Amino acid sequence: MNPNMRFLRYSSVVFASLLTCPCMSQALRIETIEGPPWGFVGSDGKVTGMMYEIGNLVARKTGLSFKNSLAPYARTAVDIENGNVDIVLRFGNEHMARVAQPVAIIVSMPVILVGPSGTHYTSLSELRGKVVGFVRTSKYVEQFDSNTEIHKYAVNNYEQMARMLASRRLDAGIASNVGLYYGALMAGVKPAQLGEPLVLGANDFVLFFSKKTAKPETVNAVSEAVTKLKLNGEIQKIIDKYTDELAVKLPQS
Repeated sequence: MNPNMRFLRYSSVVFASLLTCPCMSQALRIETIEGPPWGFVGSDGKVTGMMYEIGNLVARKTGLSFKNSLAPYARTAVDIENGNVDIVLRFGNEHMARVAQPVAIIVSMPVILVGPSGTHYTSLSELRGKVVGFVRTSKYVEQFDSNTEIHKYAVNNYEQMARMLASRRLDAGIASNVGLYYGALMAGVKPAQLGEPLVLGANDFVLFFSKKTAKPETVNAVSEAVTKLKLNGEIQKIIDKYTDELAVKLPQS
């Protein structure tokens, strides 16, 4: 065989093997909810946040290259449906069930209802005809989500919700406990400016993988990474890092 032909054949085999090598696989595209404590720009100008750090940690554990970007909560569902991103860490809803594969539960958080200072609701029935804030497109607990007697007001994030509660522009807000109290911390709203919380239940922060881009080997690698990181306590360390900053005792479900 002509030496040049042998070289060309050898080069083709090498190139083909590189294309199928894990080290040449496309980077994992992660999208993190924009807003404290999930993902935000810190005082040092760098992106940080509970779910931003957890997403990075999981990706590093898989050994795959990755990139992580911030997006508004509602946008994360659109991007994962279109396959613009591979992974999102967030609460689930009917839309996410259709367009994404739930890979692992990251953490379960109490869902609370909080009013302005001086309020202490004991049941949802007391909110009939009142205005309750919620983060746009979020689903919390069925008893609230299906309630048609409450006037629901969509906010962009928990910072906005905390400010509106402090200024009494909302009768109450519904949120994960960590989300609301950390949003209040970042917004400069003191715990004394909020009422006593009513625990309605709990909801899971789930790692979702886009059905448009999911490959069994990649999904399995991500699932195994989460399992190991939960067992060795590394995910919990990140969660504790952010919850320890809160100046209130968080209610338990």
